[in-house]
Amino acid sequence: MRLKIVFLLIIITLVFTGCTNEEAESTKEKAPSPSTEVGSQQVTPPSIGINKGESTTVVILDTHCWEENCSLTPNPPDELLLGETPLRVKPEDELELSVSTSEVPISDEIYSPDFNIVQVSASGEKETDVNFETKYLTAPTEEGKYYYNITTEWDGELTGKAIYAFAILVREE
Repeated sequence: MRLKIVFLLIIITLVFTGCTNEEAESTKEKAPSPSTEVGSQQVTPPSIGINKGESTTVVILDTHCWEENCSLTPNPPDELLLGETPLRVKPEDELELSVSTSEVPISDEIYSPDFNIVQVSASGEKETDVNFETKYLTAPTEEGKYYYNITTEWDGELTGKAIYAFAILVREE
């Protein structure tokens, strides 16, 4: 009798475990793929670096899509960069923006998206467009911590949009 009860408990456990796993898998949301196929090659958003001489800062990929007419909303950069050390610069230092990829690109288009850089206040209330003509950005004149969103767009053989975030700390030291 005890053997039948143990056997019955094992079967019930297996049935519920199997159902639980199926339910969990069916309700899981699939994260969007960070890559898209162009021709026969998978393409992921490139890495972006903000450099001052030999120093560089973390630029985090916030969100992206590989479609025409992407409608993306950036997350607050102060939240994305929590715990990251900002790049220390002096007032009005020139910062260089670099684009790189670990893949062999299908074309050089991946290196030259259209850029829009927006300075976001720490409270998230005020956004200031940054004058960015070349791949150089001038640090603010006033000391403080500054957050930025970079929106990149491709509209050619490669079509899509990616939003990145980074921070700098301006100090006269």
